Amino acid sequence: MTALLSRPCSVPPWQLALAAYDVFDPTQVRVSPLGDGLINETYLVEATASSATLRRAVLQRVSPIFGRAVHEDIEAITAHLAQKGHTTPRLLRTRNQELSVQLHGDGLDAADRGSIFRLLDFIPGHCYPRMTAALAGPAGRLVGRFHVAVSDLQHDFHFSRPGAHVLSQHIDKLHLALSDASRPDFVPSEAQVPPAFFPLAEQLLRFAETIELSDAHVAALPRRICHGDLKVSNLRFDDAGRGVCLLDLDTLGWLPLPLELGDALRSWCNASPLGEDSAEARFDLSLFEGALRGYADSASALLVPAEREALVAGLLRIAFQLAVRFAVDVVRQNYFRFRVDPARHPTRAAHNLLRAQGQFSLVQAVVASRGAAESIVHDLFAAPPATRNP
Repeated sequence: MTALLSRPCSVPPWQLALAAYDVFDPTQVRVSPLGDGLINETYLVEATASSATLRRAVLQRVSPIFGRAVHEDIEAITAHLAQKGHTTPRLLRTRNQELSVQLHGDGLDAADRGSIFRLLDFIPGHCYPRMTAALAGPAGRLVGRFHVAVSDLQHDFHFSRPGAHVLSQHIDKLHLALSDASRPDFVPSEAQVPPAFFPLAEQLLRFAETIELSDAHVAALPRRICHGDLKVSNLRFDDAGRGVCLLDLDTLGWLPLPLELGDALRSWCNASPLGEDSAEARFDLSLFEGALRGYADSASALLVPAEREALVAGLLRIAFQLAVRFAVDVVRQNYFRFRVDPARHPTRAAHNLLRAQGQFSLVQAVVASRGAAESIVHDLFAAPPATRNP
């Protein structure tokens, strides 16, 4: 559905979006920010009228990096999950039975014109910014249940991110970024390239030659329907700490499990006090073991030997790939557009540099603990589920 506007507007865009639905009176709601996502803007909508048929829902302003077609994918996957009895947020349909709303009209500010909004079920529970020992097992079990539930679904995705996990392309971009930034006439789009970028880029390019999970190796692994962005804040837990459902499903797609789980584990197991906003990472083997124990409890039988053998290598590759991507954006300054906190990061270039350093620090920490990590994987996935500790 397209919400059109033909006169000057003082109505906030979220109110225009809500007007496309029958579930709320847009003038009798309380709207507040929800979560701390960097990509989509997320709001909790609460009805203030006692006669409202729906009390709460989640409204999201969808990032322009996603097309409206992504909602067809979300609908297909969540319908499959719901049919199997799994809790999952469902898209609410507009009065015209569409899955999203796009705003158009001369009365809108330029920044709001073309904006895409969607309304979803509100799932009660809690989201957390950091992984903890108490959450690791339930998080792993939740993700395992999700992978098992969609393992029998065949779906042609309408939205995809071609090249997102082609490491050689990211390495080529880093070569070019380093070459451009080294030119005396180079003018960055936003801020000067910090001097520390140059030695880091050289380190990354040298390390790239040691990555064992090459693009060819990844291409040989099975493809499965995956979430694509399993940071802990995209997992919902109940009051008892049990995993309820996965959130933010824009990144659904076909992906090798070692990359899906590698991305989760590199995020969950970084025990640095500042998380990814720190140049010094700490790889927590106890979180790694807890999360994989939970995953094995739910999905051990799903993985084939090649997937199990690539789990630690997948973690290394994803952390390294992110370090490269952050490093590229130190120069390009056009993709990872983090909110700038001048007290901590004077520019986005500086923030990207910090994150690149942090991810490469994590790579080095995993390398140092690799033997122990591989032993954990072997022990957890070699034993049949009935013999494992709960």
